[in-house]
Amino acid sequence: MKRDSILPANGNTGDIFVAQRGDATAVIDLTDRAGPREVTYAQLNAGCRAVARGLRRIGLGQGDRVALMSGNRTSYYESFFGALRAGCVPMQINIRLTAPVLKAVIEEAEPALIFTDAARRGSCPEGARIVLLDDDEGLRQFVDPGPFDSVVPDPNDVAFMPYTSGTTGTPKGIQLTHRNSMWALSQMVAVLGDTATEERMIIAHPLYHKNAMLGSKSMFLGGGSVVMLDRFNEEAYLAAVERYRVTKLHTVPTMMARIVAQEDLMARYDLSSVRDVHMGSGPISEKLFDTVKSKFSRSRLRISYGLTEAGPMQFGAHPGGVPTPRMSVGYRLPECELRFASGSESEGVLQIRNPGVMTGYFRRDDETKKRLMPEGWIDSGDILRRDKDGFYYFVGRVDDMFVVGGSNLYPAAVEEVILRHPNVAEAAVVAIDDDVRGQVPHAFVVARQGQALTEKEVKDFVIANAPPYWHPRRVYFLDALPLHGTSKVDVRELRRRAKEAIAGSK
Repeated sequence: MKRDSILPANGNTGDIFVAQRGDATAVIDLTDRAGPREVTYAQLNAGCRAVARGLRRIGLGQGDRVALMSGNRTSYYESFFGALRAGCVPMQINIRLTAPVLKAVIEEAEPALIFTDAARRGSCPEGARIVLLDDDEGLRQFVDPGPFDSVVPDPNDVAFMPYTSGTTGTPKGIQLTHRNSMWALSQMVAVLGDTATEERMIIAHPLYHKNAMLGSKSMFLGGGSVVMLDRFNEEAYLAAVERYRVTKLHTVPTMMARIVAQEDLMARYDLSSVRDVHMGSGPISEKLFDTVKSKFSRSRLRISYGLTEAGPMQFGAHPGGVPTPRMSVGYRLPECELRFASGSESEGVLQIRNPGVMTGYFRRDDETKKRLMPEGWIDSGDILRRDKDGFYYFVGRVDDMFVVGGSNLYPAAVEEVILRHPNVAEAAVVAIDDDVRGQVPHAFVVARQGQALTEKEVKDFVIANAPPYWHPRRVYFLDALPLHGTSKVDVRELRRRAKEAIAGSK
C-alpha cells in the first residue's frame, strides 16, 4: 500500500484503517485471559460501522458527544472509531478517577450517550443513556450491522475530546479537530517502514491515555497488530510478548522499571522478537535508560515527549540522519515551531506552535486562556533543554518544581541520584512543606530484590553525590510504588503518606 493512500481521503479520523487488508490481524485481545480473541481488520471495520449505525439509529450524529469510560477491550476501539465515523465526538475519560470526580466530569460534559462497563456503571449519572461494552447481549441490541458511509467532516470540527488524567488538577476536555488529528497522523505515516504490516505492538495501559491510543493508531495506520491486555502485569506482559512475537513495546517508564527489575522473570521468556522499545509520558532516569538498553540490547530504545494539547506530535528523527543522542526526546518536527518562554536558546518552559494545537479546553475558558497564547502558540508547562545540535531533553514540569531554602529543585533530579545506588530499584520524591526551608524532599524507595537498605544509607548516598539541600529529609521503603490509572507513580498518594507519617511522629 502506498503511503499517500493510507490516510482517509474524506478527512475522517475514524477511517484510518478502512483500506487495510481485511484478513490481516488488527487486534489480539487478551482482556479475557481464558479466551484470547484475534480480530481481523474486516471484523474491526464491521464493528465500527455497526456502532456508527447504532448511534445514527438512536438519533445521534454530527457534533454529539459520547463518553468512553471503560477498561481495555476491542469494543472500546469500535466505539471510538465508530463514533468518529458517525460524526460524533468521542470523549476518553480516566476510569481510575474517584466516583465523585467521574460523575462531575460526566455532568460537565453532558454526553448524549456513555459507553462504559459494569465496573463503572455506578459512576454514571442517574438517567444517563448507557451502553455496557462488557455486556455482549446489550451491545448486540445497540449495534446495527451493515454498510455505512462515514461522515465527511469539516476540518475544523472537533473530532475527539480526550480528558486530562486529573492527576494535577480537575480533569479537562481537550478539544482536538479533524485537522489537528489528520496532521498528527500524517507525521506517523511519514515514518512507517516497509515492514509496518509485520509489526506487533503490546498495549497494557489504558486506552483512554494518549500513550496507548496513539500507539494503537500507529499500528492501525501501518496495518500491524495490537496485542492488548486489560491491565499491566509483568508476567502476563512478558508471556504475551513471547507467545505473539511482539516487535514493539509501547510503555511508560514505571512499566519498564518493573519489567527489568524482574531479572529471573525476564530470563524465563524469549524476548528476541522485540525490535523497538518506547518509553514516554513520564520522566525517565539515566539508570533506567541504561538498564533497559542493556536488557534489550538488540532493540532501538526511544524516549518520547508529546503534549496532548498540541497533537501530541512535536519531536522525531533528525532530518539529516544524525543519530538521536542518549536521553533525548528527539529533534523538532519540520512543521512544529518551538521556543522557550524565557527567550533562552538552551532551556526553559517550552512553547509550541503546530497544526495539532487544540482549539481549547471544553467549557474551561479560564484554563484555555492560561495555556493558549496569541498567534497559535501553546504553553506546555514543561521545562526542556536543547543542545547545540538542536536535540531536546525533558527536564521537568513547572508544577513539580519546589524551592528548598531559596534554591529550585525538581523531584526527578533527586530521584536520578537515588537511583544510582546499586541497591535501589525504584524511587520517587515528593515535596513536603517545612517551617524553616519552605519545602524539603521526602523519598519513597523500593530496594532491589534480596538487597537490604537503610534510610541513613540513602541519605548519605545523596549527600555524597549531590548538593546538601537535595538530600531527602525522610526516606520511606515500599514493596512497590503506588500507581494511578496511566501506570504513572501516584504522587498524590505518596504525598498523603508522607504527611500522615509526619503527623504520626509528632
